[in-house]
Amino acid sequence: ESTSEAASKQKELLDALADPQVLGKAATDSNTVQVTVTQQEAKIIARPNSGEEAKALLEPISGKVAQVFGEGKFVAPKATTVFKPANEELQKSVMGIMEKRLNGMGTSEISAYTKGQNQVVLEIPGVKDPDSVREMLKTVAQMEFRLIPRNIQVNVDKESGVVTANDGTRSIEEKEVIDRSYLVMTGSSLNANSDVALDQGGKPAVSFSMRTENDKQLFAAITGANINSQLAIVLDNHIVTAPVIQNKIYGNGVITGSFTMTEAKDMALLLNAGALPVPVDVVENRTVSATLGADSINMSMRAGLIGLLAVLVFMFAYYRLPGLMANLALIIYIFFSLAVLWLFGATLTLPGIAGLIISIGMAVDANVIIFERLKEELHTKKPLETAIDVAFSRAWTAILDSNIASLITGGVLYALGTGAVRGFAVTLMIGVAVSLFTAVTVTRLFMKLMIRSGIGHKLSWYGV
Repeated sequence: ESTSEAASKQKELLDALADPQVLGKAATDSNTVQVTVTQQEAKIIARPNSGEEAKALLEPISGKVAQVFGEGKFVAPKATTVFKPANEELQKSVMGIMEKRLNGMGTSEISAYTKGQNQVVLEIPGVKDPDSVREMLKTVAQMEFRLIPRNIQVNVDKESGVVTANDGTRSIEEKEVIDRSYLVMTGSSLNANSDVALDQGGKPAVSFSMRTENDKQLFAAITGANINSQLAIVLDNHIVTAPVIQNKIYGNGVITGSFTMTEAKDMALLLNAGALPVPVDVVENRTVSATLGADSINMSMRAGLIGLLAVLVFMFAYYRLPGLMANLALIIYIFFSLAVLWLFGATLTLPGIAGLIISIGMAVDANVIIFERLKEELHTKKPLETAIDVAFSRAWTAILDSNIASLITGGVLYALGTGAVRGFAVTLMIGVAVSLFTAVTVTRLFMKLMIRSGIGHKLSWYGV
């Protein structure tokens, strides 16, 4: 069959399945029944509640397929082989996808667990917009690339997102456009690296790339053979945008539309997390007080302040003037770390606070190595400024090795952990990266300024 014939058969099959004796009104609900006809196969996805119901549906569905395509021209599966009851694996799949959607950067420290046979519980700290969270959770996020027949013109309003279309003789509904279009591929063919981009007009868009070489070649072949046709990007049976194919597209592309920056970020998260295997409903929503409680938070903050004060006192008492410079760099490090966490939208819960407190000690680790090397260089009677340069350069390899080891540890925790573990790993890696900058750059700058200003030339101020 040609592309147009497949689209025509798809519409005909949908109309046949809408018979009250088969699927009835459910056939028109894309969240309940999905029908896709390509040049190779006809795929019908229904959602029966039991194996017996699946068997009962198979006969009338097979009859309508035979009516549309003709007897003996298709191979019908058995209902017992295609019916998939809800199970533990399905629950875990839904839970994993939801967690990825809401915690793409690993900074929200979400607690997720299954309940009963068909429920998932998510505990999300620091939510400011519960409505947007509910919408993201309910979205199935089934993305499709669909080739629009050449006789149909589709327009998606850039401001409102409203879809209008006509076939040269009459206006047609969005659903009919999708039914008559040709499915090129689905979002499962995309890599999990979609991100926010900007279109040529500087407006938010979403970049994507194909997963396999076969997908890249197929997409390139279809787009190359259909230049000047419209390729619709469909998300959960809604046309997001329908650009005209200007040239062959190989592997990478950008989805444009009437997106705000928040909508573009949400779409990128949805595509990266993947489509839900089943539709979901939010059956209960509760807003509760902090898990830690005010007392626990106060104790954590007090522990952090005591630890910081102890480090500041030790560094000044033992290393004197260099220690004072390191203390100033440490204070800058804390502000930088909190700023980076804020930029990432991190929610600072107990594991995050723990990671931050641990990184305070690590932040002066590089300074300790440098200052010990500085003492050795000063004992050899080198000029002060020369000794500082040599100490920093010779300590660099040891500093780099220790920080890379810490980053590898944090990376493993982030890759293999979930929820609170990932939150701790993110805080730890941010702390290591920022401390490397402050120790090597900020401390050195402060010491250079002290010397060149004429202050700090006494060797006794360096513990020598």
